[in-house]
Parts: sequence; C-alpha cells; structure tokens
Amino acid sequence: MAQTIKELLGLDDEMLFSNALKARKGKRPILWSPNVINSACYTVPKCRHCKWECFKKEDKMPDGRRLLDNILWQTEKIIATGAEIMLMPSGWMGYTVPDYFCTYIEKVKERFAITIYGLFGSIDLNSLLSLKQAGMEGYQCGLESPNELSYRYFRPGGDSIADRIQTMTFVKEAGLKLWSGFILAFGLSDPDIEKGIELLKSAHIDCLSIQPFVPYPHTALASESPTNPHYWARVTAAAGLCIPDCDLALSENDGAYAAFGGQTGANVRSIFLNETDLQQK
Repeated sequence: MAQTIKELLGLDDEMLFSNALKARKGKRPILWSPNVINSACYTVPKCRHCKWECFKKEDKMPDGRRLLDNILWQTEKIIATGAEIMLMPSGWMGYTVPDYFCTYIEKVKERFAITIYGLFGSIDLNSLLSLKQAGMEGYQCGLESPNELSYRYFRPGGDSIADRIQTMTFVKEAGLKLWSGFILAFGLSDPDIEKGIELLKSAHIDCLSIQPFVPYPHTALASESPTNPHYWARVTAAAGLCIPDCDLALSENDGAYAAFGGQTGANVRSIFLNETDLQQK
C-alpha cells in the first residue's frame, strides 16, 4: 500500500477511501465534547477566522471566564451524551496558564470520571506539568498551518508556528497525550500538506485532526470560500493512512463534512450540546 501523502492522494476515491476504512476498522469509536473555560483571548490582533467571536456577538456564548459551577454542570451533561473525552479550551492567555485552569480541572476530576484534554494554544512546560498534576491527560495543540504565510493570513497576532511546535514537544516531555493537526485552507499547496503530515508524524501524535475551514458571520474571513468537503475528506483519509497508529478525529458533526467524514475511517467524533448549555447559570 502507498505510504506517502503524495502517493495516497494520487489514488482514486474508491481505493483511497476503502483503504482508509479498512485500516481503521479495528479502532474503537470515541466521542468528544468541548467545555469552554474562558472564551476571552489575549491574541492581538484577533484571529480573522475565529468562530468564537461570532458566537459572542450573537450572544451564544459568554465573553470571558465561566463559573466553575457552570463547568461542572456542563460536564455532567456531556457525560450523559456518552462522550468519554472532554476538551477544555480557552482563548490564548499567554505562555503561562492562569492557576484557576488547574483548579477547574481538579474539581472536574474530583467529581467525574472523564478524560480531559486542554486546548490553550502555545504554553510552557511548567504549565503543562501543573495541568497534568491537576488531572489533565492530554493536550490539543494544532499547527494551525504548516505554511507561515497561510498561518499569518488568518492568525495575524499571537503565538507562532515555532511556538506551537515547541509546545508539542513539551506535551510529549510532560508525558501527556498529544492531539494535533492543521486547517486545510488558505492556499495550502500539496508540498505544504506533505510537510505538515510529516511534521505531525515525527511528533508522535496520539490523535490527528485535519480541520476544514468554515466561514462564520461577524469575522474578517466571513466571505472566504469554505474548504471543499470532498477534498478535505481525501486529505483526512490520506493523513490517517500516513499515521496509522494514532486516532483520527473529526471536528464537524453535520452537513457535507460529516457525510464525507464517514469515508475517512475516523474513529473520534464530536458531539456538541445545544446553545443553552453554553450559557452561565
């Protein structure tokens, strides 16, 4: 079977997707769901594609730190859906996470048996060690883009690709599970995609996700074309075949992306609560 991303993307749909489904047939299905710690962000200027900015302007999520009681309340609802991984994200707070992040994780772990992944952007090793001590089992740190120009097109401020690669190294040093990937959009070339997949492979990631770009109202990239679902599914399937030992995750759970996602062999899928579950009590 072809092993490089270039060879895999040269296969026709039937061969590529059948290989992807066959390769991951024995992988255990896993559900994950997010539980936001803080929707504020210190990135300046703001990311041009951030859907959280849309949600905040439409009053679908609070702007800032959420109450611990609300976090615990939502955790209970997430567990009831059957999700076994809870992603606890925040906007970027800088390279050192606030102490209350650890407190929130400790309190969740005291009451609930659920695997926690953090998602706070590029952070330092000491923060990761503190989060691990609090009970966090894994960390999601995406490359965002393997191409610097593409990266700065939608992320004009904040941390860099180099910062993210360093954080990925810190995650493994801390003995945590590493979930990573990049956004398939904004002019990425085939060589860029090959570079990104090879970098992820060398990082020994535990979970892989290739994200499509989906435009949202009230953002600077609202008029940008979304990622083609068919092309995204092909790249996701090929990436999963290139890194066969890791789990393969999908972030989109409806529409064309979900439909095409069924051809990728992905075993990790998202489940989102409705808008009322994201409000402060």
